[in-house]
Amino acid sequence: MYSAVGRKEMIIRRLISMALLAGITTTCLAQENYNPAEVAKKATASVLLIKGISEQGETIGTGFLISSDGKIVTALHVILSLKSGGIRLSHGEIFESFSVLAFDERRDLAIIKIPGFDLPSIELGNSNDVSPGDQVLLIGNPKGLQGTITAGIVSAIRDLPEGFKVIQTDAAANPGNSGGPLFNLRGQVIGVLNFKLRGAENLNFALPINYVRGMMSSAQNPMSLDEMRAKLSGGTDVFKSGGYPTKWKSLTTGTVRILRFEGEYIYIETLLKEEEQKLGFFFLAEVKKQGDKYVGTMRQRVVSWQTSTLTGEKIVTKSCTLEWPYELTYISPTRMEARGLLPPNDAKLDFKKCTFNKKPEWQRFVWIPE
Repeated sequence: MYSAVGRKEMIIRRLISMALLAGITTTCLAQENYNPAEVAKKATASVLLIKGISEQGETIGTGFLISSDGKIVTALHVILSLKSGGIRLSHGEIFESFSVLAFDERRDLAIIKIPGFDLPSIELGNSNDVSPGDQVLLIGNPKGLQGTITAGIVSAIRDLPEGFKVIQTDAAANPGNSGGPLFNLRGQVIGVLNFKLRGAENLNFALPINYVRGMMSSAQNPMSLDEMRAKLSGGTDVFKSGGYPTKWKSLTTGTVRILRFEGEYIYIETLLKEEEQKLGFFFLAEVKKQGDKYVGTMRQRVVSWQTSTLTGEKIVTKSCTLEWPYELTYISPTRMEARGLLPPNDAKLDFKKCTFNKKPEWQRFVWIPE
């Protein structure tokens, strides 16, 4: 299955036209030690065929293994309308069903699972490092021809008005390639093939793999295709607060934050474990727009506790509420950058004085939508 979405087509055509009018072109940059044969040999074993039946008939798509226990990434539209579906691995082994672990309707991504063991998984790259001119390989199942490999370059990185990026590539794709991996020269997946423009040659678009990274920690209990569709019809987490997601995840620590936008203010809450919340921990920030950034304060409550010998419950013995300067320095629907004047990670807290033994220093953070 490899259908173009009309709205995406219109947007992409407009963006390309604007680029051409502005005289923007991309050129293929030579890259040392690029061996497509070695990349293909390394990667092909992890790419698989998804086959199923929908009301429109037989459907074919592509997916790829991201874990040895059978977690698979594909495009949501590949599985969305299936009544039933199965997986055929590159060496011919067949799994006649799969479950759904996570999905992102807006970006058209899904993580599914088969009951596998010791399967050949793919290494994920960092799509933030992708640049126009990078050489890439696309592996998929066009027209059901499993393991087909095409080569090309990254033609452009484009921002869609829906609030996410796509990687444009001239690597050839056809129906059946949807959901397939786009590889860099190191054999790492940098994108998930999603759609192409009708009536155009080699104008194909992949979703950056970092969006998949954000989904991996939010995987739910396995659900059936019908259960997934029921959740979709009930509504998913959509853009709120002036066009921004509500949940953001740190690229370095995996910490999740909830952002609420109200006029010139942004309120930030760090999600904590239930046990930490019961003990009274919190991380809250309030920042106000100042020029091209938001400036304010983060409040943090830290506690010390001991376990009761009688009940086994944790009892708070000491606590401090601290405040630190905090800024959001870059804001977009797909990426946020922040910094805080915080104590070093190895600093020790004096609960009596509510001070640390080392001076605070500016620490930077990068968040992406969860």
